[in-house]
Order: sequence, then structure tokens, then C-alpha cells
Amino acid sequence: MRKALNDPKTSISDRSKTLDSDLYKRDISIRITSFLMKIVGLWIAKNRVEQRRRDLTLLYTVIAVLFGVWLQTRDFYYSWPNFGDCCYITCNILCLMMVLLKLLVVFANRRKFIEMLLYTHKHFWHTNYDPTEKIMIINCKRISTVSLILINFCVQATVVSYVIAPILESIGRNHTDRVLPFHMWVDFPVYESPYFEITFVAQALSVYHIGVCYICFDNLLCLINLHTATQFRILQYRLKNLGGTDTQKITENTSSVNLSAYTEKCYSRFKCYVQQHEAHIQYCNRLESIFNIIVLAHILLFSFLMCLVGYQIFLAESAKTRRLIFIFNILGNLCALLLFTSSCDNLIEESSNIGTAIYSGPWINLPMNKAGKKLRKDLNMVILRSRKPCCLTACGFSAVSLETCTTVLSTAMSYFTLLRQSMIN
Repeated sequence: MRKALNDPKTSISDRSKTLDSDLYKRDISIRITSFLMKIVGLWIAKNRVEQRRRDLTLLYTVIAVLFGVWLQTRDFYYSWPNFGDCCYITCNILCLMMVLLKLLVVFANRRKFIEMLLYTHKHFWHTNYDPTEKIMIINCKRISTVSLILINFCVQATVVSYVIAPILESIGRNHTDRVLPFHMWVDFPVYESPYFEITFVAQALSVYHIGVCYICFDNLLCLINLHTATQFRILQYRLKNLGGTDTQKITENTSSVNLSAYTEKCYSRFKCYVQQHEAHIQYCNRLESIFNIIVLAHILLFSFLMCLVGYQIFLAESAKTRRLIFIFNILGNLCALLLFTSSCDNLIEESSNIGTAIYSGPWINLPMNKAGKKLRKDLNMVILRSRKPCCLTACGFSAVSLETCTTVLSTAMSYFTLLRQSMIN
């Protein structure tokens, strides 16, 4: 694995040929994720022309996000001390902060990020599996496709609601009382034609791009977690069937020569599987080094964000169109949080089950010759290593699992209850 990721003689354009795999073309979840990442500008490029296109797209992404930051900070400054408007703007600012952090972290680790994608394409998203392993891949594809479609529907609905809400509010009003998606505090006649139409389109494009940036990295991380957990599940299956079809031929009457050859074959396969296990562990470590800051930001900001979104839905005296925005917002965030934490929990569980799978292998039928002793000794080492599961952490503070989901939601509920009590008093 290290040679595949760190070999300077292998160019990115040569390694990107793995993009043409059949699995990549058929998997809807991979196509959705890659399409959104291409819109942001952080995806694999096959040649220099495509790389220039990615760089220009990334530049446009940065401009769109910075334009949104400028709009919201000025709106917050002029809306203070109106509590309802400031809470609404704070929700938008928190989303922008998370988008900026994701872009900065991934761009700072751009080389490692691209190499990780190349390794994923080459070693995860190919079709060199037996029928049982293909069933595991298909189940993973089914779960990831349904989950990502649901999350992206909620995010796209949120973005559309941001654009449609001012259109609905402007119905029946004259030209001097039209509404933009976001307030523009500038000394310029933005509410007069054609400046109003130009400003409206600019804000709509900006909010769409911010929505894509907000969800695309989460899509990719969840997708990678699910496929990595599936690779550990495939490795469990291979360890259980270490002897292959020859296991059924081994009986008490098998000659010592055939049994010795069978043991050598099992040990040879086992060494290959140990290398695969080591490669999966190194892959998870690289994934952790890239995304641990993003995971920490999610855990720290998500509870506060959910509290403010809940305020906009249940407590704020706002228009129905604004509430519709945050209904889709909270649904998308809840689905994303559940998928992210469940995929991390699945990664922990499947990497821990490697040691359990070894006990179901054919080692008990092997003789105590030189290869048999080596195999049993190495099996113990794998069992000991599997007791430390692979996981994603919040910068090393805590591992992310389904328990993290309940902790975040309970914290958000505590914030919301405190906010409601302070408003009543």
C-alpha cells in the first residue's frame, strides 16, 4: 500500500486510469459523490486540462463561499440586537464556518487526499471479487445509495427553499418592495432592475454552491467508511475460508504429504491476507489524519447548530417559508449525523471482528509442523491487533460511534430547553 501511495515515479494521470472501472460507472452513490466533488473542484483529474478546470472550479468555490461570508457578517452587524434575525443569521454563519473549515483542511492535505482517492478507486471500487464478496459489495452499494440520495434530497430542498422563499414573499408586492434571498446592506440600488435580477442570481448561485460544499465532504466520508467496513467484512470471509475449496478434501485419512502441502498453502494465503489487513489499517490511519479536524468541528458545532435550527422551527415568529427552509435543514442534518456515526460505528465493529473470524478458520485441522506453528503464532498476533479497532476520532479526543450521535442530540436538546426557558422567563 505504501508503495502504491508514495511512489513518486507513478504520476497521478497514470494512476487515475482506475476511474474507468465498471463498478465506478454503475454505482449511483459514487457517481453522486464524484459529481458534487467535481463541482467543488477537489477531485481526481485525468490530465492537465482537466486539472486546470478543477483549479478554476475551486477558485469559483472560494469566491462563492467568501461572498456568502461577506453577506452574512454584514447582515449580522446591521441586524444586531434583533434576537430573531441574529439567530437566523447565526445558523447561516455556522454552516459557512463548517464549509470554510472543510475546504481549508482538504486543500491543506490535497496531495494526501488525492492519493487516498486513487487508492480507493484501485483497491476498493473494482470487480475482482468472488460471488460471495460481490454480494457484500452490492449490499454496501444499496445502503450507501439510499442514504446519500435521502441526505442530498434534504440539502437540495434546503437550497431551493432559500431561493424560492423570497419569490413567494414578493408575490403581490411592487417593484420597490421586492425581497432578495439575503439582505444587501450596500449603498447601491440593488432593488431596481436589472441590478435586482443580477443580485438575485448571484446570491442563488452562491447559496447553491455553499450547499454543495456543505454536504459533499460528508457524502465522501460516509461512502468511504461504508466501503472500508465492507473491505474488513470481505477480509473476515477470506480468513474463515483460508484453505479455499481444499478444506472440504481434508479428512482423517489424508496423507501427511498432502496435509503438509495444504498447510503451506494456507500459510501462504494467510500472509497475503495479513498484508491486506495492514493495508486497511494504514488506509484508516490516513483517513483519520485528513478528516479528524473536520470530525471535531462537526461534534463541537453540530449541537449548537441543531439548537438554533430548532429555535427557528418551533419558537421564532417567522414566515412559513423560512420555517420550511429549516425543516429541510434539520432533516438533512439528522440524516447526515446518523449516517456518519453509524458508518463510523460499522467501521469499528467490522475491524474488531477480524479476530473473531480467525477462530472460524481451518487452523484447528492443521498439523503442528513448521508452517502450522508459524500460522498459529501469526494468528495470535492478528487477534491481538484486532483488539484495537480502526476508527475515526475527533482529533484524538474520542472515537466516533453511534454513541456520539446520542450525545450530540442530547446536548442539542439541552441547549434548546435552556433557550426556551430563558425566553419564557
